[in-house]
Amino acid sequence: MLLGQLRREPVRRVLLKQLYFTGNQAVWIMLLIGVALGGMVILLLHGQYGQSREAALRLLATLSFRDISPLLAALVLIARSSSAVASELAAMKVHGELDSLAAIGIPLPAYIVLPRVIGVSISSALLGLYLASASLVGGALASSGWEIGYQAQRIDQVLQLGVVLQCLGKSLLFGMAAATLACWSGLRAAPYVTEIPKASSSAVMRGLLAVFSINLIWVLLS
Repeated sequence: MLLGQLRREPVRRVLLKQLYFTGNQAVWIMLLIGVALGGMVILLLHGQYGQSREAALRLLATLSFRDISPLLAALVLIARSSSAVASELAAMKVHGELDSLAAIGIPLPAYIVLPRVIGVSISSALLGLYLASASLVGGALASSGWEIGYQAQRIDQVLQLGVVLQCLGKSLLFGMAAATLACWSGLRAAPYVTEIPKASSSAVMRGLLAVFSINLIWVLLS
């Protein structure tokens, strides 16, 4: 079974490296974006549309966890990781590394594709959750200033489990689609150096198209 390959040390090593690059190194970017996003949305809803700060914070929680944060996290992930994965695999193909792995009997789907897809998918789910949570912090700061304790006590009234699960599920699906297309773009590249940037741009464009298509279908079905 393909998932059983994760028991192998080389496959786990690739998975951990992908988690570190895609997830860990992008945490601060997501947190900063989330805080800025939450503050802007609260100020806009309260200042331009006359919403009370409490109502604006509830609306922010719903919009951020259900729609904005998964999509925004996916866009950042595609820009950082999809292009990197496609370029890496295309370069491996140019240098003959993929042929060498196949020649010694290493299954390419298990060693090349599986850990990258799983790593990017898990990272996408976590980054979407981080961004959404940070947006609540930014929104609470914008609505209450530094007296954030009052809003923190009301977090259970603002945030519902359903929207948190939607955030995780949608982000996971976005990451899986982006990673799969990035691997496909890198592996199908011709063995020429000039194909590496083409594979990178192809992965980004296909990832964007897939993410927006999935998001549209999700909205229509929900």
